[in-house]
Amino acid sequence: EPQPEEIPGVESVEGIAIGNRCEVQPGARRGEVMWIGEHECLKAGYWVGIKLDEPLGMNNGSVKGNQLFECGENYGALVRGKNCTVGDFPDAFSLEDSDDEEI
Repeated sequence: EPQPEEIPGVESVEGIAIGNRCEVQPGARRGEVMWIGEHECLKAGYWVGIKLDEPLGMNNGSVKGNQLFECGENYGALVRGKNCTVGDFPDAFSLEDSDDEEI
């Protein structure tokens, strides 16, 4: 018989902290970690709530009427820790060459 899918425990979000910049798969979407934890409105295990830089998400930080974190409509994403890489990712808008700023 098939094994039940392993529920991601707290170790699955190790090294991820609220306020971290991150890149989320699929899609290499970038944003900021806003929430980490478990909630009865989500599938079992630990999740990471991301406020994305661009409206490429599925929600506004709420799931089934439970507000987990604040962000604009379609700027929210909830992902498993394995799909979230934290690091010094520039925001989506600073990718353009910034040497030509007017003084």
